[in-house]
Amino acid sequence: MIYETVSTDLSIKQGDIFRGIPRVDFSLSSVAVIDEDETRRQATWRDLLSENGGSTEVAAVLPMKSVDAIVITQNCDAVRGEYLCLCQIDDFLEVTGKKDNPPRNPKKWQTLITQHSRTNQRWFYLPADPIFGFNDKKAVDFRVILRVPRADLESLKELRVCRLGSVATEHFREAMAHFFRRYPYDEWYPLTKEEYQAYCESKQEPARPYPWQE
Repeated sequence: MIYETVSTDLSIKQGDIFRGIPRVDFSLSSVAVIDEDETRRQATWRDLLSENGGSTEVAAVLPMKSVDAIVITQNCDAVRGEYLCLCQIDDFLEVTGKKDNPPRNPKKWQTLITQHSRTNQRWFYLPADPIFGFNDKKAVDFRVILRVPRADLESLKELRVCRLGSVATEHFREAMAHFFRRYPYDEWYPLTKEEYQAYCESKQEPARPYPWQE
């Protein structure tokens, strides 16, 4: 549909989809550190920095999870950069927060996919395609970025299951650009106090007022 096969001898490009990329999860409030004498202890990152004068390099035990991910690094950098950046791919309903209330028919599905793709720029929709192992609808979550050494990923090209086709790649780049160049914008800032109060009445959560609106 929107995917295409890719030979393992081709270079990695933006839009390449990999399966089995490691995601490292950790908490700065509790790091499992292995000291030089091979003893293991829990410490906060603040404590570790304090112990080493603000700069530290430690051996730590960190949990890793295998996830699907898509390359977001520009093609020119993907050829020679030391690291490649990928965004995690997850179940569509999980990323969009609709897991507890999924659409029940094609009409509701198309509404969710098209409408939310215009108003919610945190994700990029990937349709199901069993040929490439996507049995369910998926979505790229732009909020979850993984950094992988390029040389390592090049040596594991068999993990690449497909890449986006030309049309899908154009839409992917546009969606990604919108997400990463967005900036905070408060549409209510020019309203008078009375207009601001009327504005808040139409919202489920009141907007933060500016001094001239209090």
